[in-house]
Amino acid sequence: MAEEIDDNDFYRENFSADSDWEVFNAQLGEILQKWDVSADVADVGRSFKAEEIFQCKWKVERENLDVLRTSIEVEYHQAILEDEKEDTSKENTCLQRTYCHHDLMSSGNSFGPPIRSSQELHTLARIYGLRRFIVLHPMSPNLKYMKSTSEFNFFLSSTAVVAAEVQSVVPIFVQIYDPKWNFYMGVALAPALRTNFRLVGLEKAPSECRFLMGLLTLFREKVPTSYSQAAKISVCTTYALDTMRIRVPMYVPFDHGLCSEDIVVDGEVSQLELEHFYALPHGYTPESRTEIYLVYTWPELSEHVAFDSEQRTDFVPSKAPLGKVYLSVEAFSYLSSCLHDYQSVGEVTRSLESYVGRNFSGVSSGAEAGANPLDRITETKLTQRRERSYELPSQAGLTKKLPGPMTESELSELLAYLFPDMHPDMALYPYAKKSFKDKFDPMRIKSAVPDSLVCRLSCLLATCHAHLGSVEGMAQLWAAFTRQLRLIWDNSLLVPGISTGFPDTRTCLLHQKLQMLNVCVERRVQREANSKRKSDLVIRKANSEEDDEEEDDDEGEFFDCDDITAGSGSPLKAVPSLKPEGRLRRLNEEKLLDEPEEYLYIPETQEPVPKTEDQLQDDAEVMLKLGPGSGLTTQMMCTSLLSDMEAFKAANPRGIMEDFIRWYSPKDWEEVTDELGEVKHQLSVRMTTEGNTWQKVWEQAQAVPVNRQKRLFDDTNEALKVLHYLETRKMHEIYQLTIVPLLHSAILKLIDILSNANVEDLFNSQIEQLLADLCRLSRSHSDELPPLKPLLDDLAELERRFYQFKCFERLSGCPKRSSLSQVKLQFEEILRNENCCTIVNRRLTAAGDGTLYDILIPKLEQDMTDRLISKDYIIRLDGDTQSTEKGLYLGPQFMRAIVTGEKLRLCGAFTESTAFV
Repeated sequence: MAEEIDDNDFYRENFSADSDWEVFNAQLGEILQKWDVSADVADVGRSFKAEEIFQCKWKVERENLDVLRTSIEVEYHQAILEDEKEDTSKENTCLQRTYCHHDLMSSGNSFGPPIRSSQELHTLARIYGLRRFIVLHPMSPNLKYMKSTSEFNFFLSSTAVVAAEVQSVVPIFVQIYDPKWNFYMGVALAPALRTNFRLVGLEKAPSECRFLMGLLTLFREKVPTSYSQAAKISVCTTYALDTMRIRVPMYVPFDHGLCSEDIVVDGEVSQLELEHFYALPHGYTPESRTEIYLVYTWPELSEHVAFDSEQRTDFVPSKAPLGKVYLSVEAFSYLSSCLHDYQSVGEVTRSLESYVGRNFSGVSSGAEAGANPLDRITETKLTQRRERSYELPSQAGLTKKLPGPMTESELSELLAYLFPDMHPDMALYPYAKKSFKDKFDPMRIKSAVPDSLVCRLSCLLATCHAHLGSVEGMAQLWAAFTRQLRLIWDNSLLVPGISTGFPDTRTCLLHQKLQMLNVCVERRVQREANSKRKSDLVIRKANSEEDDEEEDDDEGEFFDCDDITAGSGSPLKAVPSLKPEGRLRRLNEEKLLDEPEEYLYIPETQEPVPKTEDQLQDDAEVMLKLGPGSGLTTQMMCTSLLSDMEAFKAANPRGIMEDFIRWYSPKDWEEVTDELGEVKHQLSVRMTTEGNTWQKVWEQAQAVPVNRQKRLFDDTNEALKVLHYLETRKMHEIYQLTIVPLLHSAILKLIDILSNANVEDLFNSQIEQLLADLCRLSRSHSDELPPLKPLLDDLAELERRFYQFKCFERLSGCPKRSSLSQVKLQFEEILRNENCCTIVNRRLTAAGDGTLYDILIPKLEQDMTDRLISKDYIIRLDGDTQSTEKGLYLGPQFMRAIVTGEKLRLCGAFTESTAFV
């Protein structure tokens, strides 16, 4: 009560002020009205299907209240059922019966799985089978919880009053005592019924109360009204088999002392077979295990049918109508751990130089010490092209003086895996000779060809990070990798394990960069070969006395000109000449429009300029900033067009723009009919528009053959750009370049393991989902990668499921006592039914129907008492129709008894009539 002090210092109580109890009632009433829990709103829906309550999703709403200096949380739990029309053919029950009462009487949802799932069902839903309920509990239950009778009465009386005021038909519970005990008391109201939920726990219960006969006696004493009909009984017994452990020791490629042979593993060891080598670890930690439970159920019996006492019981596995096996697995894979650990590199912003030093790439990329790096570009000495049977350059210095946890020999072993042709004495895994394009679908994952250099490097980086020196070992390997690329470029060799052709923007950026390096090597070799041919020709001309006619035979040869004599881009322009140069071949039988007797020739042109994805993006951003009217934008877009026009004019001195369009863009040479009906050709509208870019470029173009044009693509400069790009990456940038190929390779490794175990068909849906998720992740347009945790969790779940299958396979006695096809058939049921499968179903088949029944029952009956871990009894009693017609509202009575050894927990829901109160 509120207290006041008057002027004479006398105390008096203010009876008009609201008490804490009344304030709490008002606040709770507002919340319940907001949630619409009254009879005409909340009491809607259909009856539960069998075991539906353990599989459906749940909606939870929460509100906070402050009372008695404590913060109370109010939770509203509601099952989300699939839409289905109510069965109207069923006889309607009387108004006072709500779905709370129907749920209590539903025998199809009596017993849930004995193992915990990722979405654990609330205790009240498991005990009473309720589809909706409200729970009140302290906000910080670990610090403050209800433990006094006054607190119980405060909240229980409040819930009863508020439920009556708002006409709530949803049960309301109050959590009492320590939260880990799961003690709840509650009430549910209907127009003429009141159901009281009570719970009792005994650490050492009387022996008679641990069996059905004593529980029936206790139940009858608690029922508030006498019932004429017999009670219905549901019984569930749970047995625990020995924990199954399969030892799959850690295997680390290039382990350097970490191999499974050096690790002592207890118990029977199982190896995972692989068809292809992947530089990623696999295996399971020693803590991995599978717990196996056998659950036998008697769904519904009359109390007069079964007998169960301390002396004799009918509830034995051999007589059970329904039996299931549950597998609770905890498996931790080294592969998943490696991938999870690699994520931390994405947060490391340190540069590569901070780990391996500034000059880790070597002096002048392999040239002599003290030499100018630019001398390498302009030196006259030519390097001969090396074939695939490598005339190996010196490997000295590749692994020396690289700070890091790995020794030179260890690092050389890793480089031999990445570049097997460069290290033939150590190489064990050469790249497949088959075309990489036959193995890779670029329209799916933006990665690289499986087992390509990019995938091998990504796997090695993750393995080094997990087992060979953390970030320092990873940086050491990346530095050695870039050194090797320098050596390859200096010797004009192709990078192995990379798809041929221009950079494919459908693959990852690292793969595109290495493709660009290969293109530069090819252009360099071609350019040097042409220069050598030109030099040889000059020598032949000086030593021979051939006439001028014989000298004209080499006019079509391609020679890269010096910059001072370049055609386009040089101030020295060639004098226009009618002498054709740089012809490749005739364009069919086409002739020039202005010279009908002269054929139209296709000119020799420069090859297209390759660009990687980041270069294309940079060009697009520059043109976007400059705007469409900028001259620089036009120049960037028309550089290749200008080169082709100049080559065309050199090959066809008397040609006009229309001739060029007929060859270069035939779709713009349109066929039209004039007024006289004659068919003629003319340029398209886009070619004749005033200020057309094509016309401007045509007017600027000079007749310059390709052998005197400036190169559009500088292979030396582009190659050095690629090498510089790779050598200047920070650690988180290396992570971004390699994470998608790494995940792709990890999934492929899992597919390989499953395929060798002949169980790939069991997990096809999970594999396809993983590949689809990785595809979306790899093609994300944002600068930062989306979160990887969902994908890694799914991948770890797939590995966990495979371990579960191996345990189930051993439990089934495969191949001695059961076939692989039988095991797979039952494991499919485990995947569908949340880790359980049926071993006995007398409603459909007899006992011993070729399933696990014949294997498990003899093993179980030997020591049945020791393996029994819990018994679950449910006793239900419902009012009959005749008493309802007479006006006697006999509500449902429910009691669950959970017996675990000597412990007993009684959960009761007893209903009484309030019609005459």
